[in-house]
Amino acid sequence: MYKLSEFTKPMYRAGEVKDILGVTLQTLHNYDRDGVIKFDRTDGGHRIVSKEELIKYLDKKGLLLNDLDIEKKDVIYARVSSDEQRTKGDLDRQVLAILEGFNGQIKNPIILKEVGSGLNDKRKLLLKLIDMVLNNEVNGIYITYRDRLTKFGFHYLEKMCDSRGVKIHILNNERETDVNKALVEDVMSLIASFSGKLYGMRSHKKVKVN
Repeated sequence: MYKLSEFTKPMYRAGEVKDILGVTLQTLHNYDRDGVIKFDRTDGGHRIVSKEELIKYLDKKGLLLNDLDIEKKDVIYARVSSDEQRTKGDLDRQVLAILEGFNGQIKNPIILKEVGSGLNDKRKLLLKLIDMVLNNEVNGIYITYRDRLTKFGFHYLEKMCDSRGVKIHILNNERETDVNKALVEDVMSLIASFSGKLYGMRSHKKVKVN
């Protein structure tokens, strides 16, 4: 599928169209001859096609996704390292602090609340958030501390978001006051997860032997 937002130029050269469609120049010449795609000519005789004509062709083939019609949403992301923290209401407090701190700035929000280590880059809701950004569904991301999003690699995520026009809004730009405690909680969360998987593997082996 081709996204409408990706076509930003008024005109495209034949070589560019060839790369976009994944066809040969001879195929484009045939399209031009048969009226499949209407090409214009430059003063030098080179084939060019308008953005509108290219979009028309893709839409006719059912290959165009009009992502400009998708209403972008603000995303509030909250994370804690353990179920104990969730039970104590830490997730809800993060969401409330963001709503109050960015009063009136957040529009049409989606709230993602997750339990998991900040060292784990395969968190389900974090991956969902990344997919939303890549699909141009996100207007802005709101977090209490940048560590809530990830312990490491924050700048990579920030760079990816910037490429999609998505700003990450951080309520507290300073690192969390009890960094050591938060890091210990994240490490313990990972150890518990690995221990559970290891126990499951051992149990599976015992069943096979029996």
